[in-house]
Amino acid sequence: MIKINTDASTHPKHKVSVGCFIIKKEDQTIVETFPLDATDNHVAEFQTMILALEYCLQNNWQKDLIFIYSDSSIVVKSFHKRYVKKDVFLPLLSKLLVLSQEFSDLTIEWIPQESNKMADHHAKQELKKELKRQKKSPK
Repeated sequence: MIKINTDASTHPKHKVSVGCFIIKKEDQTIVETFPLDATDNHVAEFQTMILALEYCLQNNWQKDLIFIYSDSSIVVKSFHKRYVKKDVFLPLLSKLLVLSQEFSDLTIEWIPQESNKMADHHAKQELKKELKRQKKSPK
């Protein structure tokens, strides 16, 4: 069984986003953080979940029992309803749905923010680092 927590963090003024997923597989914990091209936190949350599924595919975990937990109700509800209200999310939802078909036993669940503290912590730390990197790099 594989448990994955996802989270994203966005600085709205600077339009900088990062994502994080934490994978727990047997006695292993894998933490991945990464910059995203999103300028909106909802888009960043979709992108992070997509990257988590792509990571699972790269590791050939399609046949494993996988639970993904996210505190983004928009992403989780959109996935289950297979519908988004805003067109900007449609390509992201489509990609998420296509990727999800690759897995034999995938569950995506919403969790409250307080249950997602580790992913949130890593995402916020990575956002701070990314903002510092961008501040130092010449424009």
